[in-house]
Amino acid sequence: MNGKIARQRQELLLEMARIERMETGSLSEEYREVPASGGPPQRQGPYFKHQAWVDGRNRTRRIPASEAPALREAVEGRQRFESLSAEFIELTVAATRGEDPGKKNSAKLSGKSAAAKRKRS
Repeated sequence: MNGKIARQRQELLLEMARIERMETGSLSEEYREVPASGGPPQRQGPYFKHQAWVDGRNRTRRIPASEAPALREAVEGRQRFESLSAEFIELTVAATRGEDPGKKNSAKLSGKSAAAKRKRS
């Protein structure tokens, strides 16, 4: 593995280690329109909802507004971790194949080998 890729991989691992909070799923804000006597409906909220897949099912739970910022940070932490993991995988695969990950068209896998393509020509 070349030094550049090894350094990039190490930087990614260090950044992953700095993520202290993670949570699966997503957090959404909801507002409700409540009829007002003699006037336009009043908007109430926000109400926070945490959704996550648990045991093959989508689970939803209401979150108090006071807990929403910490949960949002944890969900963003998991999303950032997944993004960094994907970069780490890409670098490691490129190193395994002896490719330069900076090049856009470095030997990509396709359904047929180059030899099979030449035979058809």
